Amino acid sequence: MNCREFADFLNLYVEGELPGDQRRVFDQHLAECAACRAYLDGYQKTVRALGAAAAVEHVPPAPHGLVAAILAARRKESAG
Repeated sequence: MNCREFADFLNLYVEGELPGDQRRVFDQHLAECAACRAYLDGYQKTVRALGAAAAVEHVPPAPHGLVAAILAARRKESAG
């Protein structure tokens, strides 16, 4: 396996869907190639970050009245 083939099979590997024979060849390349180990590490970090971002709940905007009250209080504070 070369680095290009490694990249082609990366998603299947990460998802645990790479068939046994291909997985052994993939693992062998991974053991021998520092660049592909680094690429796999970055790929896995990206997948985790995207998963975490997708899990974040949408926070609704602050009510307009609250924002207006805070701004008015700040103006009053600044005016002394």
